[in-house]
Amino acid sequence: MLEMARPLLVNIAMLFSVLFIWNMVMPFTRASSIDLKEKFIYGVISSLMALLCMLFPLEKFGDTVFDLRVVPLILVTLYGGKLPGFLCTLTITTGRLWMGGENAWVGVVIAIVGFVIAIGFGPYFRKSIRKWKGILFTGGIFVFSYIAIIVVFLDPLQPYFYPIYFAAFMIAYFIIFYLTERLVMINIQLQETVYLEKLSVAGKMAAAIAHEIRNPLTTVKGLLQFISSETEDVKVKNYAPLMLEEIERTNKIITDYLMLIKPTKNDYDQVNLNKVVKDTTALTEVLASYYDVKIQYDEKGEFQIWGNSQQLKQSFINLIKNAIESIEGEGLILVTLQNGTKKGTVDIVIRDNGAGMSEEQLEKIGLPFYTTKSKGTGLGTMITNRLIQNVGGRVHYTSTQGIGTTVTVTLPITKKEGE
Repeated sequence: MLEMARPLLVNIAMLFSVLFIWNMVMPFTRASSIDLKEKFIYGVISSLMALLCMLFPLEKFGDTVFDLRVVPLILVTLYGGKLPGFLCTLTITTGRLWMGGENAWVGVVIAIVGFVIAIGFGPYFRKSIRKWKGILFTGGIFVFSYIAIIVVFLDPLQPYFYPIYFAAFMIAYFIIFYLTERLVMINIQLQETVYLEKLSVAGKMAAAIAHEIRNPLTTVKGLLQFISSETEDVKVKNYAPLMLEEIERTNKIITDYLMLIKPTKNDYDQVNLNKVVKDTTALTEVLASYYDVKIQYDEKGEFQIWGNSQQLKQSFINLIKNAIESIEGEGLILVTLQNGTKKGTVDIVIRDNGAGMSEEQLEKIGLPFYTTKSKGTGLGTMITNRLIQNVGGRVHYTSTQGIGTTVTVTLPITKKEGE
């Protein structure tokens, strides 16, 4: 029994080490699409992890070789897709056949089975908000398949082998995926920290210049109203309303910009989130019908949060409005209210089938004055992000060009009395 501990621990240590090095070279994110170069690198790194495991197999089992090589194979297939998974499978197959032995083909079959199972659950895993379901199903089905292959095609092994090996396999499997998910969350938080720094700079700029700009604007507006009401000049009367409208628009931009730094937590109260989201979808249905877009709303539970209902409604209206305007022709927007991926949170998921965005555009979402609209100011998304962050929430975007965009708003929920 003890002879199994050392190679298993070495396998696990190498998997952890390469995983952290991998994250340093290519930080894990929730990217909706991975380019060909990244997929190739994923395949190479996962192949290295598998080969390192194969260098330290469990001993004293004849010509049958056991190690943790399939863990990085499943990992890279779920996160990276078919190409990196295929490269890892090819590496494992080549390495196992090169090692030789009467039962080498069994190792090849196990690797292929792991690859096929990961491919089957891959789309569900990448689209799912709750990643652990995909991880659990994939790992469970693979282990049952693995045991069945061993029992059917190999001679009986020592009784103690099965609990020790498969317990170590599942422990390594879940810890690897747990660490990967934690690294993803840490990287997202680092990105948000950089964003908040940019937001802080924008807020300080707004506070410094807003007062100085508003004073002359008020003066110009008053004088223009006075002149247009007293003059008989046709041109002045024709153009004055347009000028006043532009002044109002400029003033609104300044007001919106100031919202980024206004402390508003004093206005917070317990909010029925179901009512807020339901009212928001009802309000935006009129605009959606104008664009020939349908909004479908689905709620899975009752949720109370601490916040400002009007600000939350404004945030959701901005997000749904963006979704509507991203769709050309007939379209569908799915708004779902459900339990969050973390305990004590709620997710509002807004999914559209619009034009989508590139990775470069996704990285700039929420930056001051960045917009994908021809007539947008770029402040709507920025304000939405800030309002959500004010209540302790976060906004996450995933998008694929030509397919659509998914916006997930995660908010902390308040417990009911007595809980």
